[in-house]
Amino acid sequence: MAHLPCHRCRTRSDPAGRGVRHRPAGQPVAWENDGQRDNRNRAPGRVAKAPEGAGPAAVFARRLWELKQRAGDPSYDSMRKDHGALASKSALSAAARGAQLPSWETTWEFVRSLAVGVLGQDEQRVHATWRQRWDQAAAAVLAQAAPVERPPAAPWIRRRKWWLLGAVAAIVIGVLLVTASRSRPEHPTPTTIAEPCEATWLCLYRNTGFDDMNFRTQRQNMCWRLADYHLQDAVFSYDNNLPITAHFYDSAKNRVGDIRAGDSSPDSSALPGAFWFCTGSARP
Repeated sequence: MAHLPCHRCRTRSDPAGRGVRHRPAGQPVAWENDGQRDNRNRAPGRVAKAPEGAGPAAVFARRLWELKQRAGDPSYDSMRKDHGALASKSALSAAARGAQLPSWETTWEFVRSLAVGVLGQDEQRVHATWRQRWDQAAAAVLAQAAPVERPPAAPWIRRRKWWLLGAVAAIVIGVLLVTASRSRPEHPTPTTIAEPCEATWLCLYRNTGFDDMNFRTQRQNMCWRLADYHLQDAVFSYDNNLPITAHFYDSAKNRVGDIRAGDSSPDSSALPGAFWFCTGSARP
């Protein structure tokens, strides 16, 4: 028996390639996966692509892009509003494009919002890993910026140049001799309590006690190149077991005691009077 055509139905093709659907005239089309569209906040048709290039900035940006994909590719608005990235949309977007290496501050906000905020990874480990990657990329970018060779100057220009350099050197030596002859204090007073630690690329901590035989600390100011030492907040835990000694000082900067990696105080409490310490021999 032949089927008569349905004059009350209309045919419409899904532009996304989902086939043909029939509906009665005057009723809206309801596609089966309307509620399953990914990333509604993203403009239709715009798919972020991985940065191309073999330069250090592009390679680093590709790692950021891959992290964003693993986190579900949220929009930059979502990274800021939902996951707490403290950077502008333009800065976050530029970080993943690879035209230039982003600042460490922008990098950390990009990584923290995704690796910690979305994927739930340990913040200290993420910080150490990505800081090391950023330092390596920054060093590679600087290594690429080689000076351009200039053509040799004329002989008379070279002679004049050497004469000027000699005169400048004589003046500099005279200034240094005069400066050296003046008396200086044997131990200059640091401008901040963190300055000695900064000078030796170490980290300043504040003593907050012991917890399960692990030394608990609170970082003060900045931790300079912390990732290079693979340190975490529990810097003297048995897991780290670093061959260094912490020198403790009270609030008046008087030395009150030492402790080596893996050690603890007799009663697992803060050393009496201990207030500051550095992860090395620098005195605050």
